[in-house]
This record gives sequence, C-alpha cells and structure tokens, in this order.
Amino acid sequence: MFFLTMLLIGATTTSIAYAHDPLFLTPEQSTPQEGPYLPDGTISFALYGEFFEADETRGFQANFQEGDFFQLELLIPARAPEENLADDQLPYLLVAGPNGSKEVLYPNIRTRFDEPFTNTSYITLLKKQASALEGTYDITIISRHAARFTVAIGIQERFGTTVERAGDRPSAFDETRERLGEWYSEPTTSEEPSIAEAKDEPKEKQQLDEPDQSIPEQSIGTEPQHDSENTETQTQSEEPEQSKQPNRAIWLVVLIAVASIPVTLVIRRIRRLTTSD
Repeated sequence: MFFLTMLLIGATTTSIAYAHDPLFLTPEQSTPQEGPYLPDGTISFALYGEFFEADETRGFQANFQEGDFFQLELLIPARAPEENLADDQLPYLLVAGPNGSKEVLYPNIRTRFDEPFTNTSYITLLKKQASALEGTYDITIISRHAARFTVAIGIQERFGTTVERAGDRPSAFDETRERLGEWYSEPTTSEEPSIAEAKDEPKEKQQLDEPDQSIPEQSIGTEPQHDSENTETQTQSEEPEQSKQPNRAIWLVVLIAVASIPVTLVIRRIRRLTTSD
C-alpha cells in the first residue's frame, strides 16, 4: 500500500509539473505575429518571459474552434522583486479576438500557487475563462515595470505539440528544467536601479572623458599663459616708467621744502632787525 501510495503521489506530482508545455518568449517576439503560434488553444502551454522596463511587449497567437473552452492566466514568480510590485506596476494582457474585438485584462487577484515538483511558486494575477470564437486570438503581454511573467493557456495536457515560431524551444526535460531554473532564480533587474545606473553612466563617462577633455583645455590654456607672462613683463616694465612721474614730484617737493628753510630763516632775521631799530 505504501508503494502504491508513493507511485500515486509521484504520478500526481508529475502531472502537475507537466500540466503546461513550456515555451520561452524572447524580446524579439514583441508582437503576436512574431511570437509563437499555438495551433490549438485548448492545449496547455506556459509561456515564460521577462520585461526589463516599462512599455515593453511580448506576444503570441492561439487558434480555437467555435465553442472551445478558452482559459487564460497571467502569473508572476512569488519572489522579489515581482511580488513587491504595486498593482499599477504589474503587467497586463491585451486580447484581440478573431472578430476584431479587443479586451484589456488587468490584474485583479493575487493568489499564491506552489509547484512542489520544480520547487517554484507563483502568484496568479488574473484568470480569464470563456467560450471561444473560431479563429486566431492575438495575445499581447504589456509591461508597466521590469518583471518576470508567465502566461498559461489551455487545459488539455498534450506535450510536444508542434508550435510555429516557437523560437529556442527546449527539446529535453533537463534543458527545460535548467532554463526554468535560470528564469526563476535570476530576478529581473528592477527599473529603479537601472535608471540610477543610467544616471550614473554619464557621470562615469564624464569622469573618463575629463582627462581627454583636460588635455585640449591645457593646450588651449598655455597660450593665454604666455600672453599673461608677456603682459606681466610689460606691466613690470611699464610700472617703473609710470612710477617715475610721482617719484619726481615727490623729490621736487622735498627740494623745495629744503630750499625754503634758509629763506625762512633769513626772513625772520630781517624782521627782528627791523623791529629792533
């Protein structure tokens, strides 16, 4: 009984792990026409991707038959920084139907989902269920902040389905697990640090460019230095000439003062003599 129970648990766990056939969206797959084309939207797929800044897009297409069960989910990893994002920073979906209708789906829930087989956890942001129209649906994921995301579509477990424009699709379970582990363990660089780095880059460039800029500044500055030296020599040579005039006036005043002394003495003696007579 214990052996059968363990087999049942293992089978159940495996079915959970393989509930969605994984695909990885790249920045080049920014529109539904450039992203994967799923021939049957009822087959379960999980599309993993990441945004590096706001206003980025990723896309894919899914084909349905009239009356098919349409199920679409948007999730983020239950890890920082994604789980700390505000509601207005979370990604959202734009669903364009085959009849030309468009519907914007914003996150309206936050439900945690733990996946034991891969030891990963997610937060479900929205879940759309409806009856499908016949034709191709264009699904676009739109970012409002740097974040990792997962879009799950379909309910039927059928693996290895041929997908057009699948990109670099993992071909083996080990490769899938490795890529999923890298995607889950390496958080996306948040937008705020990237902005700070973007702000710091010009400073670094300025610091790197300053020595290059200082060279022409010094070479340009040498010529005025020579001019200043010439002007200094000129002013030094001109100063004695300019100072000669006030020096001459001073000496003239001194000579007059010295000459006036005996004249003053003579005038005083004459006055004394006249007063005595």
